[in-house]
Amino acid sequence: MIVISESRDLSKLSTAALFGKLMEHELELKRLKEQETVERKTKVLALKKSVHNDNSEEEENVEHDETLSLLTKRFSRFLKKKGRDRT
Repeated sequence: MIVISESRDLSKLSTAALFGKLMEHELELKRLKEQETVERKTKVLALKKSVHNDNSEEEENVEHDETLSLLTKRFSRFLKKKGRDRT
């Protein structure tokens, strides 16, 4: 409607000119929608990427904690065995 409102007197606008302005308006809307779709896809991909990184870091932390726990248990067993062997 912005394109049509540029004309000062719509009653003097020919049918062909009105049709041309409507087509021009529709093309502009289509271009804007396509641009918006591309922007959304870019934002979604960026969000997925950052979420993926956060999950990877959490998984690495969990694996690190499990490894550290296992190492601590084994070391404690080793110390207990060495303590018994000395007596």
